[in-house]
Amino acid sequence: MRPGSKQRSTVWEHFKKNVDKTTVSCQICKKDLKFYGNTTNLKEHLKRKHPTALIIPASTADDPDSELHSIESINNLSNFQSSSTNSNSQTESSTLNQTLTKRSRQLTLYGTTKNNELTVAENNEIDKCLVKMITADYQPLSIVENVGFLEFTKKIQPLYTPPSRKLLTTKLLPDQYNVIYLKLKYMLENVNDVSITTDMWTSDSTRSYITVTCHFIFNDCLYSPVLATEEVKESHTGENIASALSNIFNEWNISNKIVTIVSDNGANIKHAINDHLLKYHHPCVAHTLNLSVNESINQNTEFLRVLKICRAIVGHFKHSNLATEKLKEFQKQMGLPELKVKQDVCTRWNSSLNMIERLIQIKNPLSAAMSSLRRAPNCLTSNEWDIITDCAPILKPFESLTIELSGEKYPTLSLVIPLVRGLQYTVRKVRPETDADPKLKKTAFGLEDNANNSQQWLVDELTSIISINNGANDNNIENINETPASLTSTGSSYSLWDHFDQKVTEVRSVICPNVSATLMMRQYLELPHLPREKNSLDFWKQHKMILPELYKLQQKYLCIPATSVPSERVFSKAGLLTNDRRNRLSPKNLNYIIFLNSNLNLL
Repeated sequence: MRPGSKQRSTVWEHFKKNVDKTTVSCQICKKDLKFYGNTTNLKEHLKRKHPTALIIPASTADDPDSELHSIESINNLSNFQSSSTNSNSQTESSTLNQTLTKRSRQLTLYGTTKNNELTVAENNEIDKCLVKMITADYQPLSIVENVGFLEFTKKIQPLYTPPSRKLLTTKLLPDQYNVIYLKLKYMLENVNDVSITTDMWTSDSTRSYITVTCHFIFNDCLYSPVLATEEVKESHTGENIASALSNIFNEWNISNKIVTIVSDNGANIKHAINDHLLKYHHPCVAHTLNLSVNESINQNTEFLRVLKICRAIVGHFKHSNLATEKLKEFQKQMGLPELKVKQDVCTRWNSSLNMIERLIQIKNPLSAAMSSLRRAPNCLTSNEWDIITDCAPILKPFESLTIELSGEKYPTLSLVIPLVRGLQYTVRKVRPETDADPKLKKTAFGLEDNANNSQQWLVDELTSIISINNGANDNNIENINETPASLTSTGSSYSLWDHFDQKVTEVRSVICPNVSATLMMRQYLELPHLPREKNSLDFWKQHKMILPELYKLQQKYLCIPATSVPSERVFSKAGLLTNDRRNRLSPKNLNYIIFLNSNLNLL
């Protein structure tokens, strides 16, 4: 449009002036309307009678009649449909709604300001989405400087200018970090008990880091947010590790709330937790289980020999296109799915399990393919096939239990005790719970003595909680009773009920807490078992009013994870951040990104 020319309203795309010039004719419904020299009543007619006319080409988005493009007008479609005398089909209505919704989003994306500029709120919203994309996918911060990314953002939103890397690291990342930090701080201030998982890791740039993940129950939901990822510059002695952990605990003010700290079996970290922090150390069950399985495999020379043959077969098919094509050919001939071999990592027994499971799965086409190849490693003998066929179902329960114990959405510590019993039946998938969990209660222990010991331990702790509560209640009762006693006495300071009240208080303080705890435990054990697939936290949410003290105990102990896998997962993903494209990341920015990535659910 040339400068100085007056822009014609888009309203006139739908109206035509009549000869008398005092009325106009709607080109949609052919109705004549009064014309008063402006388009106000014409716009109202379109909004009320023809809202679909508001779906205009993007090229007219600069129209000064911005009301015509308003989302509010688009949303009036529902009113139009209810009052319309034309009976449209449900399919047409649904299609129209989808079109309007799409256009509504489009208008929001491009902004509705008259000056072709994004509002501050719109710009901030896109900035937040950019930060979320970078942290959720572990994109390098330099992406905001990449030509392809800049062209992409220009195409989808010409009015948006991506932030510089400096602005990203000095403002946008810290701002998003602080939003989640404050929310998490509030949650931790309102819980009494937390547990910690921690692990150490060395990046590609040889920097050492320690991460801390906190686990707690808040509003009957289990949370496992990452608190911090800090660089450990000094040697990994118990004292230095304890110092790094202590700094993180103090920052979040949770040191006195920690029930236990879960980590691997490393001597230094155990020394830091037990001797310096004076906290209870719970060894990672998955790590212990992994060590046990590896030791068992390494002691079985025959199985190791067969694994070596399996690796040679897999390696050949991984590096030979001819062998791979032969395998596909025989799979097609046999009407089987086209599956490839799986390479294992010798230090990870579960990857060896995956390898032999796949070989068993493709046994027939694999044998046929190898027999047709001129150059191929020796195939497994009948006896060797029997060995891996027998070993796979033995190792499978270990893998299943490791996966179960590594969950973050449900309590896992309660799986540990029945794990010992479950592994006795290696071919059965058992997922029982401990006495602190309502799924299997005493039946999960296997040994009656273990169940009774656990029950008595819970009764003792319940007694302690009830005693504290009764002490507070007794103080309230004494304060209440002081006034009636003074009123009923006839000028004497002595009350006939003093001796009685004293004896009742003594008996209640000694007997009642234990009796109440025993009754509560009995009541809990008599409740129906919770189905194994249900989340234990749902049970306690429903029964917290019936079993209040036991509810407090479950918050204390069911937040403890059986493994330190949550922290290990952080470093597995964090490795993406420290490769060649991202090795410029400072420890501070690394902490920001890992924190945001792990806690996006709190936004």
